[in-house]
Amino acid sequence: MKRRKLVLISLAVIVVIAALIFGVARHNKTQAEQAMQARNAKVDQTLTAIRTQHKKNVALKDDAKRLQALANLETRSEAYSLRADRKQPVIALYKELINKEKAYFTDKNQKSLKKNKLTDDQLKDIKKKDLQAKLAGLNALTDVLNTQRDIVYNDKNFKTLSTEIQHLSERYAERLRQMTQDEGQASQPAESSNTASESQGQQDQTDQSASGQSADTSQSGNVDNGQTGTGTSSGGYGYNNTWNSWYAPNNNGGNSGSVTDNSGAGTTTTPNVDNSGTGATDQGASTGADDGNQSSSATGNTGIDGQASSGADGTNP
Repeated sequence: MKRRKLVLISLAVIVVIAALIFGVARHNKTQAEQAMQARNAKVDQTLTAIRTQHKKNVALKDDAKRLQALANLETRSEAYSLRADRKQPVIALYKELINKEKAYFTDKNQKSLKKNKLTDDQLKDIKKKDLQAKLAGLNALTDVLNTQRDIVYNDKNFKTLSTEIQHLSERYAERLRQMTQDEGQASQPAESSNTASESQGQQDQTDQSASGQSADTSQSGNVDNGQTGTGTSSGGYGYNNTWNSWYAPNNNGGNSGSVTDNSGAGTTTTPNVDNSGTGATDQGASTGADDGNQSSSATGNTGIDGQASSGADGTNP
């Protein structure tokens, strides 16, 4: 009887102990599940916050602001990866979004590079203004890369891309120098032709002016210089004024004669041999030279001595 009681008591203790163990285990499991749920909820909240912020970054129209948002995202990712309670889903999400944002900038830069990239044949046939636009596009892309260097690119990728852009820029700049040089050489013959035409035109105007001046002077005769002059014959020679002289040998042995210039017509009167009458009259037309000097030419009039009076060029008697 006592033995049976002992068995029953032992079974009861075992059941109680098992129940306690089961209850404790269940309690611990429940707490663990609750803790896990809490942690998962916290992770979910973190993931949700990260995604929400990323949507705002993608909506930004200004690439400079979007680049700064990417820099902030990388900073938060590095900080989270150092936490003791870090969770892999959060780390993975950070990495995913960072790669997406970097791809946005790298793809945009590649499109810009492709737009401004020329083959050798295209570079040979392109117009100057279009080539200048391509070079400006490469220069702008270089500036963009410099701002993105430490955020979007690593050192290797940055060096590869920047070297390619630099090579293209140097080719374009050299081609532009050749174009400018060719334009200068092509314009030189045209400028020479224009200069020659202008010189010829100026020469023609000068010739016309000189011709007109000569005609005016010829028409006016002696009006400009010495309209009226009186010559005195001495020893067979006569002179008009200091600007114009004429040569008229006279057989009268010192008889005096007079010369009158009037509106271009010169008159020379030579007395008769016996000094009793009026000699023949020589009339000549006076022609003005371009330099203002005058000359008189006889027109077939003869005096008693049978000689014609002629005008000099204003230099010799």
